[in-house]
Amino acid sequence: MMTDKPQPETGVKPELQPPVSTRSQGSSDTPGYRWLWLSLAAVLILGLLVIFALPKFVKQPQPGPETPPSVAVNTDVNTAVDTPAASAGANQAMQAWLQLRAKLELENVSRWGEPDWSQAAATAAAAARLLAQRQFDAAAAKYTRALQILEQLYSGRDARLAMALAAGEQALADNVVASAVAQFEQVLAIEPQHAAATRGLARAAVRVAVLQAMRTGEQAGNKADFAAAQLAYQQAVTLDGEYEPAIEALAQVIARQQDVLYRDAMTRALTALDAGQLNAAGKALAEAAQLQPDSVAVADARQRLLQTRRQARLSRLRRDAATQVAAENWQAAADLYTQVLAVDGSAGFATDGLARARQRVTLHKQFDHYLDQPERIYSPEPLENARQLLAAASTAPADEPVLARKIAALQALVTAAGTPVAVTLISDGETEVAIYHVGKLGQFTRHRMELLPGSYTVVGTRNGYRDVRRSLSVSPGRAAASLQVICGEPI
Repeated sequence: MMTDKPQPETGVKPELQPPVSTRSQGSSDTPGYRWLWLSLAAVLILGLLVIFALPKFVKQPQPGPETPPSVAVNTDVNTAVDTPAASAGANQAMQAWLQLRAKLELENVSRWGEPDWSQAAATAAAAARLLAQRQFDAAAAKYTRALQILEQLYSGRDARLAMALAAGEQALADNVVASAVAQFEQVLAIEPQHAAATRGLARAAVRVAVLQAMRTGEQAGNKADFAAAQLAYQQAVTLDGEYEPAIEALAQVIARQQDVLYRDAMTRALTALDAGQLNAAGKALAEAAQLQPDSVAVADARQRLLQTRRQARLSRLRRDAATQVAAENWQAAADLYTQVLAVDGSAGFATDGLARARQRVTLHKQFDHYLDQPERIYSPEPLENARQLLAAASTAPADEPVLARKIAALQALVTAAGTPVAVTLISDGETEVAIYHVGKLGQFTRHRMELLPGSYTVVGTRNGYRDVRRSLSVSPGRAAASLQVICGEPI
């Protein structure tokens, strides 16, 4: 037969019942059950008196002339024959029942053994009455039956526990709190430290609050207030971490909330990409990827962002390189073209630009070699090299004024280096004068000549006198140089 179970997930309010005590009406703690045991005890005491005390006070009639000695007088037709064996059997059955009853009483069987516990008690009470009537065989049979009931009751302990636990869990699943509490308390009466029943009882204690939190979460979710819904479902899970509807609802609302956040992040990312706001696009895509790491849309957008950033970097490097070329800062331009080729090795503008920049770097270094130290070209071989450099460079392009200035400057140096400068040498007429790499000038008091710009060594010699050595520096564009060369220190 189908039964309608409350379904909190669909908004139907379960029929909640307040927790009640599991003590049944047949329990030994109820007044009726106490009177039953008091009556049983009274009958038992009366039976013991009948067995052990009454024979001492009742005087059996002696056989007379009218009564044969072999015939005993029986004054009660309902009283059994008082035989030692029957009495002992009834007594043993009673003792066995009392011992098992005491043992089970210590194990709280009276709390969970109904109705068998009361049935055993009623059977024992009947046995006690039979015992009081000295019907020993019948009393023994009743006590044996009561003992069997208790034995069967105790042997079925585990089965009762399992049934009560299953019933409690089902009641809890159906949100019938009162029934769940009763069943779990039944289990704990059988096994006080039972972990599952203890946990179930704790879960039942908060079920009303859990259901209220579930309703709050559902209402918030219907209004798309996912933050409030998540808070409510989280409260339900905190109260009962095993309540599957709350766990599932929390996961669903988190997923819905993440989906909303993901869509918002993707919208911002694509809008920023279209606007060329690459940093904002990257930040929004990072948010979307954190929410849905395996999203194909995120992967596609990231690829697009990568390409856009790559193209933007190439464009920026190209502009910067052009700026350096315009400034004739060829080494900086070469570095920028190298960076372009590292990003896109097929960039033709960078390949051509790098080749030109490197050629210009070499050319400017050659010019600077002479311009930084003009005296280099005052020697014949360097001067010839400078002339060849000028011939190779020819004229500078119109957009390279720096090179044009360097060409002009070197041309001026080469021209000056090839133009002789007037020099006057003064001596005493007795000193032989000579200039290294120029020739011997002989003796004179004043000698005027022209020399190309450069550094010269002038030597004077005279017999009996120490030789003299003088340095002569001839610079272009300066006034005529003069130098005195006289050997005046006798040896």
